[in-house]
Amino acid sequence: MKNVAFRWPGALFASSALCAVACVAVGCGDPLFQGTFTSRVVQLETCRVVGEGSEGCTRAEQFAERRFDIVEVEEGLFWLYGLPRDGVADRAILGSADAQGGFLFVDERRQENSVSGCVLTTRTSVSLTIDPDGVDKVGSDPCVALLGRSVDTVTASPACDTNVPAQQVIQIVRRRFEALGPESTCGEAGDS
Repeated sequence: MKNVAFRWPGALFASSALCAVACVAVGCGDPLFQGTFTSRVVQLETCRVVGEGSEGCTRAEQFAERRFDIVEVEEGLFWLYGLPRDGVADRAILGSADAQGGFLFVDERRQENSVSGCVLTTRTSVSLTIDPDGVDKVGSDPCVALLGRSVDTVTASPACDTNVPAQQVIQIVRRRFEALGPESTCGEAGDS
């Protein structure tokens, strides 16, 4: 990442003092936030709700070390890059700052088959904060973690169900974003 100065909830951080001085000298205002992060993403189970039934979950453990970028495109509006979604390893999702100084990203899509009446709704919600132990390293250390959670919900209307009686089906996948453990390979040659 190039040397940039950026602000993060009320504070100014600078990876290059010269850049910060140049911005003040020419009056360019507060630079926008940009950072690269690496988190351990943990999924323990996949859950499902059929009709009016209760939520049933099955073990579906996944652990991955993932790299993310957060880029502010205008005051309080952020893109999160690197999120695995819809079978693609690296997607982006738009979000905003939340009231606690973190980030909230939400995306909802609806697809409808006009012939069958089947409606498929996909919702992704991601709530993140920067690891307090790494805030002073944002912009210079890509191994700073994002902490938080994500929930992916896919809802299929009764018209999508071929069973009799047809029922709505909801699939829920919850993930945690954690700090890196001692087994992490982040920070090894070529990571900074």
